[in-house]
Amino acid sequence: MIDARNISHAIAQIVAPLRKANWKVIVLCFSTAATFWFFNALNKVYTTRINYPVTLIYNRDSLVVVKDPPDEIPINVTGGGWQLLKRTISINKQPVQIEPENPVQTTFFTAGNLLPFFSDQLPDLNINYISSDTIFFKIEPFAQITLPIDIDSAAIPLKEHFYITSNVSLEPDSVVFRGPRSQIEKLPQVFMVSLSEKNIDDSFDGDLSLDLFSPSTIRKQPELAHVRFEVEEFQEQHAELDISLVNFPYDSSIYINTPRIGSSFKVQKSYRNKINYGDFLLIADLNNKQAADSSIALEVLRLPEYIKDFSFDDNNVKVVYAK
Repeated sequence: MIDARNISHAIAQIVAPLRKANWKVIVLCFSTAATFWFFNALNKVYTTRINYPVTLIYNRDSLVVVKDPPDEIPINVTGGGWQLLKRTISINKQPVQIEPENPVQTTFFTAGNLLPFFSDQLPDLNINYISSDTIFFKIEPFAQITLPIDIDSAAIPLKEHFYITSNVSLEPDSVVFRGPRSQIEKLPQVFMVSLSEKNIDDSFDGDLSLDLFSPSTIRKQPELAHVRFEVEEFQEQHAELDISLVNFPYDSSIYINTPRIGSSFKVQKSYRNKINYGDFLLIADLNNKQAADSSIALEVLRLPEYIKDFSFDDNNVKVVYAK
């Protein structure tokens, strides 16, 4: 059996000379050797595959890219180590510019179409072939349209029991849209916007970004719309209201079984002690009498603006004939 002490002694004899060595000299030797190897390797010729950036060239004033080509295209190249190093690690390397002859009609390039662009613009490398078969892209002409914009006040997300108590102001009332023709043609005749806020319980006065409601490739002028409206809480209320008779005989030979009806509604908080019941108009029209049971469905012809969610305790009254 090998004695552990003998092994430790042997290792110590190997390491001992290294402890006395000049480590700076050793590191310098290794560094020099590595440098010579590196420079020698860069002087050789290599064949390899690299990913090289590309960019489309087109008239950006009248055209817009709807679908971008790949940022980089794999190519098989042969070149010196220095040239390959420059093309692979350069921070500011210029992408190969691809310019279609007919940008609107051309939607793809094959490897054969791409090869001349790379060969002309990378003269220090031999381009063997393009590793990608086909790249696809889409360029369209710009189109422009001016549309009215609006906001659906009924869809504004209010907190329960809160209501809008003013007109909803939206400024401006129209916006100029400019972008790819296919996307501009899909825009509606009226451009609807909405608020992202939830449970609104106070008056609103703020800007709304139009970027939220259309593709990023469409430019808007202006980019913001200003929305303003008043909000107030409405509270539950119950009241007995008079019923007005319509088309009944003046001699009271026909009348209804009750002159008043219970009702429930919500009243604007600031008007709770200012309700004018004379502004309510509820009617029973004899011409609407149901022959089967001599009942009339009540109708609401007028309510104050500060009243919401009005309902009757009983929607029908009975016709009574005097004896």
